[in-house]
Amino acid sequence: MTPLLDRRRELELITTALRTAATAGSGSLIVVTGGIGTGKTALLRALPALAERHATRTLTAGGAPLERDLPYGLAGQLLEPLRPGAALEPPGPDPYGELLAPVAEHSAREPLLLLVDDLHWADPPSLRWLGRLARRLPDWPVTLVAALREGDPGAEEPRVQDITDRAAHVLRLGPLTQAGTAALVAAALDRPADPAYVTACREATGGNPMFLTATLAALSSAGHGHGDLGTAAERARTVRELRLPALRERLVVALRSQPGPVRELAKALAVLGDGTDPELVGRLAGLDTTGQEEAARGLRRLGLLAEGPEPRFVHHAVRDAVEDSMTPPEHEHVHVLAALLLHRGGHPAEQTAAQLLAAPSCQDGWTVEALRAAAEAAERRGAHQDAARYLRRALLGASPSGPDRAALLVDLATVERAFDPLAAVRHISQALLLLPSAAQRAEAAVRIPPSLLGGGPPPVVEAVGKLACELGEPGRLTGDERELALGLEARLRHAAVTGPGGLPLCAARLRELGPAPALGTAAERELVTVLLHGATMSQSLSAAEVAPLAGRVLQHEPASPDHVHTALPLLVHVLIATDSLEAIGPWLRTARERAQARRATVPQALIAIERTHVLVAQGRLADARASADEALALGVADWATLQSMTAVVLVALETRDAELARRLLSYRPEGADHGYRPSSLQLIRGSCAARRGDLPTALEYFLDWGRSAERADWRNPAVLPWRAWAAGLHHRLGETGRAHDLVDEEYARATAWGAPVAIGRAQRVKGALTAGEKGITLLRESAATLEGAVNGMERARTALLLGRRLLRAGRAEAETWLRLARDQALVCGAPWLAEGAGRDLRTLAGPRTRQTVAALTRAERRVAGLAARGASNREIAEQLEVSSRAVEKHLTHAYRKLNLAGRTQLADVPDLLAEPGAAVPPGPYRTAAGDRTEPKHRGT
Repeated sequence: MTPLLDRRRELELITTALRTAATAGSGSLIVVTGGIGTGKTALLRALPALAERHATRTLTAGGAPLERDLPYGLAGQLLEPLRPGAALEPPGPDPYGELLAPVAEHSAREPLLLLVDDLHWADPPSLRWLGRLARRLPDWPVTLVAALREGDPGAEEPRVQDITDRAAHVLRLGPLTQAGTAALVAAALDRPADPAYVTACREATGGNPMFLTATLAALSSAGHGHGDLGTAAERARTVRELRLPALRERLVVALRSQPGPVRELAKALAVLGDGTDPELVGRLAGLDTTGQEEAARGLRRLGLLAEGPEPRFVHHAVRDAVEDSMTPPEHEHVHVLAALLLHRGGHPAEQTAAQLLAAPSCQDGWTVEALRAAAEAAERRGAHQDAARYLRRALLGASPSGPDRAALLVDLATVERAFDPLAAVRHISQALLLLPSAAQRAEAAVRIPPSLLGGGPPPVVEAVGKLACELGEPGRLTGDERELALGLEARLRHAAVTGPGGLPLCAARLRELGPAPALGTAAERELVTVLLHGATMSQSLSAAEVAPLAGRVLQHEPASPDHVHTALPLLVHVLIATDSLEAIGPWLRTARERAQARRATVPQALIAIERTHVLVAQGRLADARASADEALALGVADWATLQSMTAVVLVALETRDAELARRLLSYRPEGADHGYRPSSLQLIRGSCAARRGDLPTALEYFLDWGRSAERADWRNPAVLPWRAWAAGLHHRLGETGRAHDLVDEEYARATAWGAPVAIGRAQRVKGALTAGEKGITLLRESAATLEGAVNGMERARTALLLGRRLLRAGRAEAETWLRLARDQALVCGAPWLAEGAGRDLRTLAGPRTRQTVAALTRAERRVAGLAARGASNREIAEQLEVSSRAVEKHLTHAYRKLNLAGRTQLADVPDLLAEPGAAVPPGPYRTAAGDRTEPKHRGT
């Protein structure tokens, strides 16, 4: 049962009245009033126990809306215990006197406490009888406590006023104090509550016991029964936003009993929300200033409006109840009227749009204008999904097949590109069927990002192709039409990746544009980018020819997030293939910052993909993995094509990340892309097979991908070095002839392309496959080629292979190359490569081990020997009776003198394991004799 809180004053007054009636024989009337949910009934329920302590008998009754037409219904409830079975409505000339007689007779024997709840719902005869009784109370030992809801129309009736005017005390119940709220919350939680939690509850409910009790019950049912809602801000938000469906029916009943002006004001407040101009609220409610003030006073007395200068519901559950109390026609009418008032009054467009979203049947001409303006405002603040909702609502008022509908579809698609690009393509496709002129259709078609057009449904590509033919060749057009034609050409040439023969033509088309193609417009830069990309993929030009023009394009292009909706992401591929990464990194950082400021999900995800590709090309694998995770977290795999996800595939391949590979395979089912594109999932599957040791299967995957790439004219080894990967697998399978054939072709193509990274990589693979001094020479050539190149991982790989070859040949310089490989691998975030170089360095240091260990001090040797046998720092400190800090200091010195990377490498130094006195104390993973045992779990 809910405890009675913050009602000491009321209980003391009632106790005094009971005592006076019992001792002096003089009764009194006490009226308890207050808004809905203030605890009037709870107070009355506590009084019988109080009366019993004063030897007073309690009689109870309560009014109800459905019993107001039952004569003497409330009076009968009170008198039934005193006159069992008596007629409800006594006959005779003085029925009120006859009903007063039992009270007089019984009170002569013992004092009485009469409790009447919901007096405002009492039937008229009972009210008249209670009025007569109130006049006789001073002569009888009878205490009458009547509760009524303030603000209810029944409380203003003359018969009720006649009763309350005779009250000795009128007790108006207010909200709970902070202490009372804390006690109620503690009772609900069965333990003291966090003060911040109590504050959040009181602020959200205004201290109203009904709202507070319902809130605590809802929190408990929602799994927050212990108040564990996170931070103070999270607690306040959770409590404030909690829905209270259990109160709706009670609030609806209270609202329906109100007069028309009060209900209209409540509806206006529910529709317009808090903080709205009071004048606008009054206009929507159809009330003048006086009527609005009176209606607000009624709602405030009822306990539904919070205190303050502006009308505001005490809890959003009241708004829910007002919404529920409206019929569908009323709901529609009031929202349409609110939208019209906001629109004509020059209020923010999004306020108008919010009303129109709730009134879908209103399709007047002005609604489209208002919704479009709201969409523009939402776009400016980065709320792209809100803008899309407004435009979808505007489509309800557009003609089914007219140009106005097409224009809205194009606007909607433009907004959807920021968060749902696949829906954008669908809507532009629909618009193409409705727009009357070729220029208008072209303007819509160039809104489709080239990457999505290439991976989209073939009918869309065909429609864009027909449109380009209809518009004409760009060279014969001028002005806007030329720009549109160039944009269409860029998209169609990029889509040609899906079929053979298209890419090799890009170089010829690029030459047609002259030695210095125009780059002054966005469409010109798009077309040149697509042509550069085609020439790069097909290797129709050299890196020396492609790189300068690609750099010029980047110089002319602003670093805007909108570039992801154009062909400009292809420029990243071109710059990476040509090893020209100096400017693209800062350019992408600026674009990313602007995308974050706009809160545009798709641009952020695509820019993260671009940055991932750049970081992989630089050999910064740890940073590349973080950037790939960012893109995946933004949902890029839900809509991007496999070609767009190439950078993430490269991260999985380069980092040997099985989990990322699994995610990619689950994200992108087979058949997601169309045409002749080779599926990068084949490379993932090949890599997984190689890790399992299934080399024949891995090789088949790589060769299959290579065959598809050749059919699609993807020939450049600087893009994806599949021949190098396949050659390595052939070599491991003993098929050296095939391995050499592939790597020779790789080297020839890399040399023709002319980018250092591709050449150096091919030289390394050739050196790895070639035995003897010739192989070492090729590896040296690879190292020389890669010196100063952009990709640090390729330098680390070459240094490691060269160091190992020199180590086997007994060359002194092996240590230099192995150290270089280890250091560079650590910088790149490739610990497996660094560990391999470290093992080779320890092998190299083997002959010098005894001399190196001799350089250790006695204390360093003892500490290092114990650590080599698996003792922890704490165990070493206890055995040697020194501090843990001293142990750490000795180990650090030992690592440096022994040229070790850390603790795990100590066990590889035999002289340390043989160190006298380095017995290991028994521990979780050791026997009493100090021998190491196999741990169940990996230790630190």
